[in-house]
Amino acid sequence: MCAQTKIEWTDYTLNWWEGCQKVGPGCDHCYAEARDKRFTGGTHWGPGAPRRKVKGAPAKLRKIQREAMAFNDAQGRWPRVFCSSLSDVFDNAVPEAWRHEFFDALEEADSCSVQLLTKRVGNVARMIPESWGRIGWPAHIGLMITVVNQQEADRDIPKLLDLKARHNIPWVGLSMEPLLEPVDLTRLQPTIFEAEVNALTGVWNWKNGPSRKESPAVDWVIVGGESGPNARPMHPDWARSLLDQCDTSGTPFFMKQMGGKRKPFPAIPNDLDVKAFPEAC
Repeated sequence: MCAQTKIEWTDYTLNWWEGCQKVGPGCDHCYAEARDKRFTGGTHWGPGAPRRKVKGAPAKLRKIQREAMAFNDAQGRWPRVFCSSLSDVFDNAVPEAWRHEFFDALEEADSCSVQLLTKRVGNVARMIPESWGRIGWPAHIGLMITVVNQQEADRDIPKLLDLKARHNIPWVGLSMEPLLEPVDLTRLQPTIFEAEVNALTGVWNWKNGPSRKESPAVDWVIVGGESGPNARPMHPDWARSLLDQCDTSGTPFFMKQMGGKRKPFPAIPNDLDVKAFPEAC
C-alpha cells in the first residue's frame, strides 16, 4: 500500500472528525479552516460549531492495519499514521463518544505507529481512556504537541514531559510549524516551576538548587515555516538554531519547509540537513 499524504514525516493521515477552533498564534492562518470554508462554508470551525464525523475513517484505519505487514516488508518499518490533520484529538467541542470510539480503534491498530498531535496538551490527561492512565499508554502510539514560539515552549513542553513520565508514553515530539520566532529548547522557563529545563536532555537546573535529570526528554522535533498566501516568514537562523540544539543532544530533527515567504530573509542554507526518525515513530 502506497503512502497517501504529502506530509513528509508520516505515511497516512487520519481524521475521525473534522473541525476545530483557533487556540493560539499558530492557528491564525490555519489551512484546515480555509479548507472547511471552501467546502462547507466554515460550518465546522470556531466556538460552538459542530464537528463533522468522517464516515470513512474506521474503514481507512482497518485497511492500513490489514496492509501494515506488507508495508513493513517493503519499507522496513511500520506505517506511520498522523492523527489528525484537520482537527484536534483533544478538542473540547468533540462528543466524548466519538473520542472513545476513536481511541478504541487506535488500540486495535497495533501494527501502526500512531502519531497523535494536539495544541491542547492540558486536556490530554483527562481525555485519554482510563486504562491508558491506569495500565499504561499503548506502545504503538506517540504524542506530539504544536509549539510555535518561546512562550508556548515554556508553557507546554514541561507538561508534555510530565505526561511522558506519568503515563510512560513511548515517544513524544514537537511540531514547530509554523515557527514564528527563535525558540531555545535547552533553557525553558516553566511558569509553574522555579527551574530552567533542557527539553532535549531532561535536565532541570533548579534555582537555588542542583542540576539533575528530572524528566524524560523530547524524542524528535519537526520544524517548518508557514505556507499559504498570508504566510509569516521564518528566518533560516531560527531553524538552524534548532538543528544545532538537536545535534548537540542527538535528538532527531526534521526540516519540513521554509514556508511561503522568504523575503527579506535570505534563502535557506543548503547545509540545513535532517536526521531520520527513530524506528518507534
